[in-house]
Amino acid sequence: MSNGRTLPERWIGRRIWRSVHSVIIWWRFERAVVGPSATGRLVLARLTRGVLVSLSRSQLLAYAAPTVALQAMLVPLYNFLPPVYYSPEVGMVALTVATIFAVGRFWEALIDPVIGALSDRTQSRFGRRRLWMLFGMPVSIIAAWFLLQPPLGATPFYLLFWLMVFYAGWTMIYVPHQSWGGELSGDYAERTRIAGYRESGAFVGFLCATAVGIFYWIWFKGVAFPSYAQIVASVGVFFVVFLPIAVLWCFSKVPTQQAHAERTPRWGELLGILASNAPFRRLALAYSIDRFTMGVYFGVQPILISQALGLQQHVLTVAIVNTVAAVLLAPLWVPIAGRLGKHRAYCVANLITSAAYVSLFFVPAGVVLPVLLSNVLMAFGNGGTMITPPAMTADAVDADELATGTAKMGGHMAFLASTFKFGMGLGLFAGLAFVSWFGYHDMSQVLTSKVEFGVRVGASWLPAALLLLPILIMWRYPIDAARHREIRQKLEQQRLVRGSV
Repeated sequence: MSNGRTLPERWIGRRIWRSVHSVIIWWRFERAVVGPSATGRLVLARLTRGVLVSLSRSQLLAYAAPTVALQAMLVPLYNFLPPVYYSPEVGMVALTVATIFAVGRFWEALIDPVIGALSDRTQSRFGRRRLWMLFGMPVSIIAAWFLLQPPLGATPFYLLFWLMVFYAGWTMIYVPHQSWGGELSGDYAERTRIAGYRESGAFVGFLCATAVGIFYWIWFKGVAFPSYAQIVASVGVFFVVFLPIAVLWCFSKVPTQQAHAERTPRWGELLGILASNAPFRRLALAYSIDRFTMGVYFGVQPILISQALGLQQHVLTVAIVNTVAAVLLAPLWVPIAGRLGKHRAYCVANLITSAAYVSLFFVPAGVVLPVLLSNVLMAFGNGGTMITPPAMTADAVDADELATGTAKMGGHMAFLASTFKFGMGLGLFAGLAFVSWFGYHDMSQVLTSKVEFGVRVGASWLPAALLLLPILIMWRYPIDAARHREIRQKLEQQRLVRGSV
C-alpha cells in the first residue's frame, strides 16, 4: 500500500535511518587503537609523563559535537545558498554572487592564521581555546540568521557583510577547536583517534544538513520539491539550535588543562611556521594539492551529474549516499592509520579517491547505480584525507616545539585550515575554467560531444592525475610512529630541564 512517498524518498529515508548506527563502528575498532582496557570506562587518570593519553568515548563524542554544527553550515554555503541570492526574489546577478562568495572564502582563509595566533597567545583560566569558542558562538549564530534569510532585494553589500561576519565567528570556533584536539594527547595513535571522532562529526554534520530539509519539508510539511530558500532556512534553524548545545556539552566533558607550561609564542614565530617547520611544509603542500583537486571535482560534478549524465532527479540521492557512506566508513581509517602509519594511510586514501574519480569517466548516461558506487568509494577515500592531516599536523607541532622550544598548535592548525580553503577556492575556479575551455557556458546549454568529453575528463581523469602529486610528496614523510616516539621522549626531557631551571 502506498504511503504517498516515491521510491527514492523511501530509499533515502532508510539510508538516513541506518546512518544513526555509525557510532557503533567505533566500538568495533576501539580495541585496535587503545586496547580492551579502555572499553566502557573513563580513562582521564591514564597519563604518560603527564600527557593525557586516552579519552573516554563520551568525551570524544562531546569534543566532536561542535564539528557537527560547524560543518552542517558548510553545505548551504557550498551548494544551496548562492542560488537563493541570485533568485528572482532577491534579484542579484549570478556572477556578482559568485564573486562575493569567492571573496568570502579568501577572507576566511586570511583570518584563520590570525585567530590561530591569537588563541595561541591567549592566557585564561577558563581555557584559551574555550574562550575563543565562546566569543565566536554568538557572532556566528547572529550572522547565520541574517545570511540565510536575506530580505527581498538584498544588496551585494548585505551579502558580503554578513558573509564576512559569519566566517569570522565560524573561524573563532573552528580553529581553536581544532587546536584543542591536538593538545588533548601527546600519543601518536590517540591523536588519530581524536581526529577520527572529530572528522566523523564533520560527516554527520553534512548528513544532518541534507537530511533536515527532507525530514521537515518533504515528510512533515509535504513539500515535494523544497526550494533552495526553504532548504537553507531549515539548515539555519538546525545550526542556531544545535551549536550552543554542542559547544556547552564539549565544555562540560572535555578537559582543558595543558600537559605542560608553554611559553607564549612571538608573532614572528607564528608567521614563520611554514619557513621553520619542514615536515609541516611538506604536509601543507600535499594537502593544498588534494584540496585543490577536490575543488576541481566539486566545480565540475554538478555539470557531470545533471547535464552530461542526465541525472538531475538523482542529485539529492547522490549527495545522501556520499554522506552516509562517509559517516559509516570514515572510522575505518583509525585502525588503518594505526597499522600503516598516518602518512601511508593518507596516501592510500588519495589513491582510493583517485580510482573513484576515474570510474566516473566510464559511467553511461542515464544510469545512476555506477554513480552511487563511485561515490561510496570516493567517500571512503575522502574520509582518510580528512582524518589524517590534522593528526599529522599535531605530530609536526611536536617536532617544531623540539626545534624551537615553543608549541604553536593554533598557528599550525590555522595554516592547515587556510590551506583547505585556498585549495578549495582555487580548485572550484580551475574546474570551471577547464570545462569552459572545451566550450561549456551554463546550465541551459545542450552539451556537444566535445563539451561532454571535457566535462567527463574534468570530473575524472584530471582530479585523478592531480592526486598522484600528494601521494608522491607524502609517501616518505619523515614523522612516522617510531620517529614521533623519539620526538616525544626528547620533548619530555627538554621540558624537565626547563622546569628545573
